[in-house]
Amino acid sequence: MLAKLFLIVFLLIFVDGQRKPGDCPPVFNMGVCEMTCFNDFHCEGAFKCCRTTCGGTLCTVALAAVRPYLRRDKPGNCPEEPNGPWVCSSRCAYDSDCRGRKKCCQNRCGAMACTKPEIA
Repeated sequence: MLAKLFLIVFLLIFVDGQRKPGDCPPVFNMGVCEMTCFNDFHCEGAFKCCRTTCGGTLCTVALAAVRPYLRRDKPGNCPEEPNGPWVCSSRCAYDSDCRGRKKCCQNRCGAMACTKPEIA
């Protein structure tokens, strides 16, 4: 019995310490204040267990790990009035997370999303 208990505790600690590749998006306000996951392995596929602004956790799409030298600002400005769909989980952290000329800007929900910039 004691051996089984030790094995369970060991597995919980071992799995809890493991992380999936990628980074959580910047902390976002989803209105989810309870813990819906405890670590990355409570989430399906490539999703990660990430924190919300009110202290909860939520499975969300991981951002690719970006090397610091790739974190360059792209030309143009984020729109003054955020637009786009009401997607409330961040999809980027830096302009370099976005394809082509798109920049990482706040959307209407306050999350970060790849957006066509305003060019002056």
